[in-house]
Amino acid sequence: MTITRRRFLGRSGLLAASSVALPHLARGADATPARDGQQPRHIIHLVADGMSVGTLTCADHLSHLLRQRGLTWWELCRRPGTHTAWMNMRSLNSLVTDSSAASSSWGSGSRIVNGTVNILPDGRALKPLYELFGQAGWKRALVTTTEITHATPAGFAASGLKREAADFIAVQYLERGIEILLGGGQTFFDPAKRKDKRDLLADYRAAGYAVMNDAAALKSAPADKRWLGIFTPSHLPYTIDHVADPKALAAVPTLAAMTRRALEKLEREEHFIMQVEGGRVDHACHNNDAAAALRDQIAFDEAIDVCVEFQQRHPDTLLVMTTDHGNANPGLNGTGANYGNSSPLFANVKQVKSSFPEILKQLGKKENPAEIQAIIRDATGYDVPAEKAAAFAPFLAKKGRALYDIMSSPVIQLGQLLGNQLGIGWTSGSHTADYVPLAAVGPGAERFQGFIQNTDVFHHYLALAKIDFRNPEVPLLAECGPSAEDVEVAEAYWNAEAVV
Repeated sequence: MTITRRRFLGRSGLLAASSVALPHLARGADATPARDGQQPRHIIHLVADGMSVGTLTCADHLSHLLRQRGLTWWELCRRPGTHTAWMNMRSLNSLVTDSSAASSSWGSGSRIVNGTVNILPDGRALKPLYELFGQAGWKRALVTTTEITHATPAGFAASGLKREAADFIAVQYLERGIEILLGGGQTFFDPAKRKDKRDLLADYRAAGYAVMNDAAALKSAPADKRWLGIFTPSHLPYTIDHVADPKALAAVPTLAAMTRRALEKLEREEHFIMQVEGGRVDHACHNNDAAAALRDQIAFDEAIDVCVEFQQRHPDTLLVMTTDHGNANPGLNGTGANYGNSSPLFANVKQVKSSFPEILKQLGKKENPAEIQAIIRDATGYDVPAEKAAAFAPFLAKKGRALYDIMSSPVIQLGQLLGNQLGIGWTSGSHTADYVPLAAVGPGAERFQGFIQNTDVFHHYLALAKIDFRNPEVPLLAECGPSAEDVEVAEAYWNAEAVV
């Protein structure tokens, strides 16, 4: 009997699997392509911070297990009219970028040194994208699961600072009148916590902002005011912890909920630009925390769904989906005879109930292998062999040292240990130099195809908004060895417990 391609796919189940995702968009979330040369009235820039290609791939596999469909990101890539690209995200001083230099490359069209926000090494501040768009009459929104003053949102709207200058970034948002700010970071607006003791919340209210601190307030926020929604002292919780805590779920909105409310407010505007960031993907990858990273990637995909639904109603909307850099490059490894163990090991991701910071709180500095085994078993379903628990214990006491130095922290070693249960391996707990994927749909999407540079994004957005402006640039800095400061940072990283 001749085995046709269709018969082979049908027997193997691949035909069914490949057709599951497409009806998802056909049922009401089909992104609308555009003619080349069309101008968008709305631009939505979606960033899954720290998303390596392996993160996107594994999240798609997990999405099939949890939601019986793949990621909308991949579904859109199969659709006519979607343009795809690879993008070089290097910073001014390194092949490996951090989030502030990455976002600033989009936000200013200039590469800058890691750790800074829209400023050149000689001290020249760069004019950020949101200042230019505001002057042109566009409304602007920043929506994130990190602190609202964190690196990625800051790169679009702040300038002349170090990325740690959250107090000043919060002030710049107010000075520039950013219309919608939704995320975490109450600490940087609280006079009791700010170094200058300024009551920034009162200043925002005086400037006409509705200030919100929980999900209920966001649902009822007035449409005729600007919005400052800050829902946690620091970052929003990891999705894996968020959905397991009824109180947190009631108090803190999801990324999709924040995105939906922002679009409901912006829908009546003639022009707007919005950045939506799934920022906790990056934090989980720093921790080598596969379950937390993949669930946050899926939560980011649900925000994409909201944007695609909006674009259906408003075809003059450009959607750009990307990441600012890879992080730790997770991948499902081949294990067992003919790699037959890989799929069942990956299915164990569903059993993990807590993020690594929550697990490490319970582990503390325990030295008893039996106690370590019990805690990890309860949180992840993994029956850790006694000898592995004993080998892991020194890292909890910060006495262990991996052969690859930057993998010596307790949280990284927890990720290495869980690799035996999940089949997922990591290269480190650091950002990587990978070229990153990008997908775009809607008017102007044809600009985002092939191989592009990070700084191209700024110039494309300005051209689409008919804004004529260019920031100064400087040549790439010469590559050199690590400085004394770099060595100190590495030592601090070895001793880190987790990105919480």
